[in-house]
Amino acid sequence: MTVSALHIDTRLAPILKKVSDPEIPVLSIMDMGVVRAARLEGNHAKIKITPTYSGCPAMDVIGNDIVTALEAEGFMAQVELVLSPAWTTDWITQEGKA
Repeated sequence: MTVSALHIDTRLAPILKKVSDPEIPVLSIMDMGVVRAARLEGNHAKIKITPTYSGCPAMDVIGNDIVTALEAEGFMAQVELVLSPAWTTDWITQEGKA
């Protein structure tokens, strides 16, 4: 699925691409398909993420890493955890699968 199909602002995508998955650090959260939406309202970024499995302990770390990465670029960030639909390996990008 493309970034635009996921409703990810093109100004936020490269920043989010730099945030590593803490459990598989060679992949970004974008590669893993964890980021489901990212939109800007002024300089306020609203990010929706879905865990790879229910109760994933890495979600707090991912949320904090997103906030830190966006703040470093001058954005305020709000991260929302979205549980439905459930994450699937189909959401891993081709680059992530490679």
